Amino acid sequence: MNNEIIDFEKKGNVIRFYLGKNGKQWGDDWDDIPYEHNAGKVYDEYIKGYCDIAVDFDYEILDAADGFNNSPFSKEMMRDRKIHILFFSIEDDGKKEYSPSGCIQFGDKIETILKLDYVRLLRRINFQNSIFQKKMNNV
Repeated sequence: MNNEIIDFEKKGNVIRFYLGKNGKQWGDDWDDIPYEHNAGKVYDEYIKGYCDIAVDFDYEILDAADGFNNSPFSKEMMRDRKIHILFFSIEDDGKKEYSPSGCIQFGDKIETILKLDYVRLLRRINFQNSIFQKKMNNV
């Protein structure tokens, strides 16, 4: 099964991970910097499913663009695993702590993220042989 993270979208503490095989996927302007102002979602033909998760309220989710007006990163760099895409942190005694298990890259297996005790599965859809995937392929 293709269960590697190949793209993501983040809204607050909810994340949609697009799943497939990392390495050759592409999207509009994936070679442009900064990704957060230029890059589109991974093209549909690479998506084999998706997984929506929620992260506990006490955790902050940072992405590679946080702290920059215009990050020095592209989605191509993410695909090539040159940078992390997301970081989970929690404050402990007023100090932010980052968990090494909460540093996520393209190519990571979704099952690894689902094992984190502060992550909740909301929905997981696999497109293989699904009616939804057949409809997407015919569009």
